[in-house]
Order: sequence, then C-alpha cells, then structure tokens
Amino acid sequence: MPSLFDQINLRDITVRNRIGLSPMSLYSGVDGEVSTFDLVHYGARAIGGAGLIFT
Repeated sequence: MPSLFDQINLRDITVRNRIGLSPMSLYSGVDGEVSTFDLVHYGARAIGGAGLIFT
C-alpha cells in the first residue's frame, strides 16, 4: 500500500507526495485577480510540502 508521502505519477507529471490542497473560495480576488494574500497563502503551502495545489 502506498504511503501518503510516496510520490505519484499523473500521466507525465510526477507529484512529490499525495498531499493535495483544495481551492478556497473565502478569499476571492477582486475581478478574479490573484491577490498578494493568495500568493502568500498558496506559496506557503507549496513550501510546506503540499504535493498538488488546485486553484
């Protein structure tokens, strides 16, 4: 059985682990634009170890 921390291949993309972050709707950007908050939030999750981030 694969571990949560094992990499996984999705077609031609290798994801470093099986931890995924789903999109957030609480902090929608004005006119659909990405805000500084979004960049900091998703960037921190990517650095922290989320293998796949859905936006």
